[in-house]
Amino acid sequence: DEPEYAEAACRAADFILGNMRRPDGRPWHRYRDGQAGVQANLDDYAFLVWGLIELYEANFDTRHLKVALELNSAMVRHFWDEDGGGLYLTPDDGETLLLRKKEIYDSAIPSGNSVAMLNLLRLGHMTAASDLEEKAGAIGRAFSRSVKQSPSAYTQLMVALDLRIGPCYEVVIGGKAQAEDTKAMVKALRIPFLPNKVVLLNPDERESPEIANLAEFTKNQPSIDGRATAYVCMNYNCKLPTTGIDKMLELLNVT
Repeated sequence: DEPEYAEAACRAADFILGNMRRPDGRPWHRYRDGQAGVQANLDDYAFLVWGLIELYEANFDTRHLKVALELNSAMVRHFWDEDGGGLYLTPDDGETLLLRKKEIYDSAIPSGNSVAMLNLLRLGHMTAASDLEEKAGAIGRAFSRSVKQSPSAYTQLMVALDLRIGPCYEVVIGGKAQAEDTKAMVKALRIPFLPNKVVLLNPDERESPEIANLAEFTKNQPSIDGRATAYVCMNYNCKLPTTGIDKMLELLNVT
């Protein structure tokens, strides 16, 4: 609940998106002395998408979610192994190598595949895109033999697997973005530890909220009588909407 951190994250994202993207929208790997260059690898895509998802849930600026979806799509298009599943470290149009590696080991820095699996699941639940969830499942299957031998070496993948197994909650808050009741409802969602959830804001103040272009189902989840309203769904099965914070938390099994 510290706006300063979200603002700093937003400035960081704006810098990267404004200075480190190619004409086709794909990211560069490095920036120095006013110059960006070097083709981005899997980790660059996966971690940037991860940050943009977190940033959307912090400030509900749909442009961050939109770019996350675009970069995620480019990542799958250029890094996916059609034969064995999973994602290569380098893109299909990158430097010609003797061997294109695929990393899955989660050391001090998680692997791009593990982060990508979590991203695919979160974006899938946020936009009701089953194909993204299926891609995430394919990453898990591609590396399952290695993971079974030593699960503790793949801790970030375990986080994604936990979300994959579920249950996962999809929460849509309908209401005026700057209204106190909307802010209170969002704040209440952030207090308990609920990692297996995604949160979307459907703002009242726009006749055609941009979020509906990314997550069409939110069109049917407005505020009720002008009050902040929570729609709590579990794996896309939605409960009756509520304007009460306590009831919202009850639906999320928070005691």
